[in-house]
Amino acid sequence: MNESRQPGSSPRRAVVLGGGGQVGASWEAALLLALGAAGFSAADADVVLGTSAGSIVGAWLTMRPEGLAGLPDRMRARAAWHADRAANGRSDREKLTRLTNKGADAGAPSMLAMARAAVEAEPPLSAGEAEELWKLGAPEGSWPRNLVMAAVNVSTGEAHGWSADDHLPVAVGIACSTAAPGVAPAVDVAGAVWVDGGVRSATNADLIVDADDPLRSGGKVLIVACRPADDIAREKSILAEHGYDVRVLVSDPYYRKPTDLLDSLFVDAATQAGTQQGRDAAEGLRKWWNED
Repeated sequence: MNESRQPGSSPRRAVVLGGGGQVGASWEAALLLALGAAGFSAADADVVLGTSAGSIVGAWLTMRPEGLAGLPDRMRARAAWHADRAANGRSDREKLTRLTNKGADAGAPSMLAMARAAVEAEPPLSAGEAEELWKLGAPEGSWPRNLVMAAVNVSTGEAHGWSADDHLPVAVGIACSTAAPGVAPAVDVAGAVWVDGGVRSATNADLIVDADDPLRSGGKVLIVACRPADDIAREKSILAEHGYDVRVLVSDPYYRKPTDLLDSLFVDAATQAGTQQGRDAAEGLRKWWNED
């Protein structure tokens, strides 16, 4: 389920969780809790594909779904970590703005070039350092069969969907997928250096497509996006061409600018927005999800 390694079979149900910082993760967690309370069981999907913040939420969803309720507090702690990096001159939040606006800003530098510059500015973490960094934010346990986390290889520019087949600790997968250039350090693991999957796409939903094994007719994908992005329409079209029935949930506005997605002051607003959107969408999504 990546650009260099294809899975052996195609999923019938997939949930895609997009990137959006600590604030976006709080919105996604609240939304999924509200959907679950109404009978929409995202955790039972054949594939849960997370990018950046979505990788954090996807891990809790598939490993300890009851822990989603505590995720906003964990994200506040993570936001404090980012604030400390910024205060000590170890963060360039302008890069986050360019990353989130890359579809609309044709004059922005190549996202891959930006990622490589960030790696030159700050040495990547080892696998051990990455695991230590995320040990308090990641759920404990073995990698679930249905969890995939998107990251980008800095050398090749290719996306990779980390899965149980890679035999990595979940915390290391999260560290790779959340390594936004200029905001969090890259990770050196499995013979390459990895950065945030958002360098390629906000959602990476098209990574579900298996070019060597046409998708089963009637498969369904729910794309959950913390913010609007040009990537979504393109990926929805690709999935539709391969036989998927796709629904998209994009967040209602709960922040003002991209850097707010790292600001703990917006966590409560995101949580409230996610809860309300989940309640509003639950009935329709549950009926659609359960249709044969």
